[in-house]
Amino acid sequence: MSDSASPSASVSLSAPTDIPAVLDRAGIDYVDVHDQRLLAIYHTGIFNVVTDPEPVSNAHTLQIECWEVPLPSRDDERSPQELLEDFAAVFDAGNQS
Repeated sequence: MSDSASPSASVSLSAPTDIPAVLDRAGIDYVDVHDQRLLAIYHTGIFNVVTDPEPVSNAHTLQIECWEVPLPSRDDERSPQELLEDFAAVFDAGNQS
């Protein structure tokens, strides 16, 4: 699915954060994989989110990787890196509520 050219980011949160709750509030679909990993669908792109060693329900840091870029019919001229940055920003906004 992913390759070495896939954009990725590390996100540090100011407080322990329930990642699924942030995604729910933002209206972003996701699938739990296990306690420290989920897959999120953002603008038809698939993002791998890992919180190891913490559980996704109480995370301080995230590793996010763009596994699949958005479908061309939904592409709004943003690069995969720009979409990854937009997706990562959801956690900054969600952590402030």
